Amino acid sequence: MRVMNHIVARVICSLIAMTAVTAVVVTAVVYSGDKHREAVTAITRQFFVLVEEASRVRCSPVSASASPRPEGGIIQ
Repeated sequence: MRVMNHIVARVICSLIAMTAVTAVVVTAVVYSGDKHREAVTAITRQFFVLVEEASRVRCSPVSASASPRPEGGIIQ
């Protein structure tokens, strides 16, 4: 369990770091000239859309048991 928590923390930190580095690079390129502004804007939009889609939690469907009680009795 501890190993899994460390892995999740590292993944989250690496995603935040990659996003920050990308934002800095994009900012530097955008302000370096008007030629690259449109291309960089499109790339940036695509990147952040992918990050947002990847960050969504996908829940597996919950399988309901036949009985709401573990003993299998009837609730009255």
